[in-house]
Amino acid sequence: RRFLRGERGAMSGSYQTNRKENAHEDSAWAVLWTNDDKIVSGSIDETVKVWAPKTETSTVPKLEEVSTFTGHFLGVVSMSASSDGRLCACSSLDGRLRIWNLDEKSLVKLVDPGPVEAWTVAMHPQGQLVAAGSQTGNVNIFGVGAQGDKPEAVLSPHNKFIMSVAYSPDGRLVASGAMDGAVHVMDCVSGNLIRKLEGHSKAVRSLSFSPDSKVLLTGCEDMTVIMHDVSQASGTVATLTGHDSWVLSVAHSPAGGECVTGSSDKRVRVWDLGQRQCVYTSKEHTDQVWCVDYNSSGTKFVSASDDGSVMVASKSPGERGDRPNSVRRQRHGGPWRPSHRVSAVLGASVAAASRGASMS
Repeated sequence: RRFLRGERGAMSGSYQTNRKENAHEDSAWAVLWTNDDKIVSGSIDETVKVWAPKTETSTVPKLEEVSTFTGHFLGVVSMSASSDGRLCACSSLDGRLRIWNLDEKSLVKLVDPGPVEAWTVAMHPQGQLVAAGSQTGNVNIFGVGAQGDKPEAVLSPHNKFIMSVAYSPDGRLVASGAMDGAVHVMDCVSGNLIRKLEGHSKAVRSLSFSPDSKVLLTGCEDMTVIMHDVSQASGTVATLTGHDSWVLSVAHSPAGGECVTGSSDKRVRVWDLGQRQCVYTSKEHTDQVWCVDYNSSGTKFVSASDDGSVMVASKSPGERGDRPNSVRRQRHGGPWRPSHRVSAVLGASVAAASRGASMS
């Protein structure tokens, strides 16, 4: 039998893939791969699931469900894990932020900051802080060990809905992407604006730093990914084109040299950042691909889709080029396309949210 590119269970280009159908009962909007080799997915079915990637006779892992976390209301929007893979911060359509201990299978903290004040999240690499983008244009910084629902600091880089946030792997920078295409990079200690990055005119759905924290990838509804040099005032390095619809997620490989993207065109693409070109395309998902992420070595990636599936892809033998584990970058953005059953609730939440703040 001849396998087509991206066909389930097939070798496609330099990757082998395995798609877990019906991983969730509804759309899967968030997924990540922790440094200690756990895959975590979040869904509109209001659950967070932890999977063990099991490698048997094939190089591509099969997913074995380890645990399920419940308590989110109206669906999980965004998630981010600490560098040690122990903690995972999740935001949901109920406006609340929950921090889970994945090892102890327990809730560490519940934060209720107000309607749409914690839309998309990113956990600091050390696991002590969580940055959350809000509809008011603020980046709220919450302490994992702090009491109460108020943020420890509020950064105000935008006046538009913040769709994506990300910490740099060295923990010194936090970036935010807004609905109007603006991208801001700020100093984590002072809160000062370091760079305003240009190039997009539509919503920036996803952000991802390179392992050395010098390059920021931005995925946008304009169907492009832009490479920005955050260490230089000039900013834009290159623009990656090829998707036929919104770029919903981008993840920089921890090994460097490539990135993976997910799109509303139902495709997952791997890009050679040196050559500035797509080197692999998966067509396995049957609906929008909301989220993608790499494992710690950059030899495998995972994707989550509106079709409810979670797919794992592994570089084929001889193509892997394994490298020592790199410092893990923090990826994160969150989808924003409420389903019919939650649109009314979300609309009411946005209308009710009016809080504005400045750096405290």
